[in-house]
Amino acid sequence: MKTIYEKLREARLKLGFSQDYVANCLGISRSAVTQIELGNRKVNSDEITSFCKLYHLSADYLLDTENVDMNQAVFARNFNELKDDDKEEILNLIAFKRAMAKQQQEG
Repeated sequence: MKTIYEKLREARLKLGFSQDYVANCLGISRSAVTQIELGNRKVNSDEITSFCKLYHLSADYLLDTENVDMNQAVFARNFNELKDDDKEEILNLIAFKRAMAKQQQEG
């Protein structure tokens, strides 16, 4: 099971954020972000809230009370930023891929 520190680092990397960017968004130093990600510094409740907002994660996930796949969280965040036409195209692709998988299972 991953620690909160590992989850924070993983989330930052998957989103392509630098430690400097995160530090600026949260109003803390870059070295604080580094120490948090290494597990050398505890994260207070206000910081957990800020990380959750920035990374679009739930506190339940960070605190091990919910099992969320990071790939799904990143997909959902990026999906919501797309134009409606692009969202529809992706949903059609998903439906197509499901139909193909079902056809292969039956065939």
